Amino acid sequence: MKIGVQTWGSEGDIRPFLALAGGLRAKGHDVSLVITSVDNKDYTSYANEPGFRVSHVGRLDYDDATIRRFETRIIKATNPLRQIELIMEYFFDPVIPEMFGAAERLCAENDAIIGHFAHFPVQTAAEKAGKPHATVMLNHLGVYSRYSRISGVPNLGTWMNPLWNRLFQFVIDRSIGVKVNALRKKAGLPLVTRIAESVWISKRLNLIAESSVIGVRQPDWPGYHHVCGAFALPEAAEPWAMPDDLERFMKAGPPPIFMTLGSMFSFDMDPAETTDLLVQGALQAGCRAIVQSRWNELRGFPDHPEIYRIQNAPHQHIFPLCAAVVHHGGAGTTHSATRSGCPSIVIEHIADQGFFAGELHSLGVAPKALHRRSVTAGKLARAIRDVLDDPGMKMRAEALGERMRKENGVRTAVELVEKYLFSCTIL
Repeated sequence: MKIGVQTWGSEGDIRPFLALAGGLRAKGHDVSLVITSVDNKDYTSYANEPGFRVSHVGRLDYDDATIRRFETRIIKATNPLRQIELIMEYFFDPVIPEMFGAAERLCAENDAIIGHFAHFPVQTAAEKAGKPHATVMLNHLGVYSRYSRISGVPNLGTWMNPLWNRLFQFVIDRSIGVKVNALRKKAGLPLVTRIAESVWISKRLNLIAESSVIGVRQPDWPGYHHVCGAFALPEAAEPWAMPDDLERFMKAGPPPIFMTLGSMFSFDMDPAETTDLLVQGALQAGCRAIVQSRWNELRGFPDHPEIYRIQNAPHQHIFPLCAAVVHHGGAGTTHSATRSGCPSIVIEHIADQGFFAGELHSLGVAPKALHRRSVTAGKLARAIRDVLDDPGMKMRAEALGERMRKENGVRTAVELVEKYLFSCTIL
């Protein structure tokens, strides 16, 4: 079967689709993956060994200063729905024409389509072409249930959750819905309401690339929602040998913490200030740390024997060697840390990261989240000590990690695609 796959976003939105494309190709399907990378990263090499095709469309020609200005505005927006609006305005809307054109070509060349849930251009193109279409969500945050919260608020109970959902739908329809319907009108399709439920989620098949440890299925979910497990790249996709100096660092003392704030929102205000926050937090906590940063862009940071500087490292290789992980609460890093048996300290930046932080805290493997707007080195140090001084947190993380390592999200997703996307069966 020929399958077209399309995604958009930062690295955390793209890696799961690389993993899924590889899993589909391993089952003998002819797979084409179209990527719109908001930081213009090239992912072509990830497709070489599995043998699927990758193309990139919709380049955003922002310089670093512009990106940081946009990120700062997004992070400073206290309303999570406003954050979504700004993300779409800055990083999605400018490339809609290119993404839609690529989606139409993908539909013309393939038998079935799989798309990132927020990627309404590919959903529109699939509907226009009459091609079976599945969506992929990276968490269950946008799946409505009377029994769980949706976005930006705590669980308010079965009476109040529906009211919040209606407000959420209204805001999405008012902002993103205008753009969705403009494209649908251009494509000759009827206009729609309730965008989050009628466009973002395929009624044929919605794959939730999230561990069942975190994404618990709710009793009122329709049958087309499936919690698969995280879509993780195989280790062979990112071969890595530990540098000699890192090996010496690891052997020189107790397991360090790993500190990373993700690919997109890592350096929101000032790269030097953010890196200093991490370094000082670790030093004040009195622990050893591996700090991931854009060290090649920074000058004047003194070396410290308890801090190891790293640019990039595959998380699945290094997290299992660490005592805990300080991160931003992104879907990929959250799963990697927990799968590795590591407690987390989350510095959330935007809405879905706060969601993951809350889930980790409720599972007993993270303290309450810090926020990038208000975090200080002292607050970070106290959170680190809370984790390192609580052996029960490490034990719970190891138990959850053991459960997560038994899941195979890609394999489950491929089986569901073959069962529901290639047949006339619609749940």
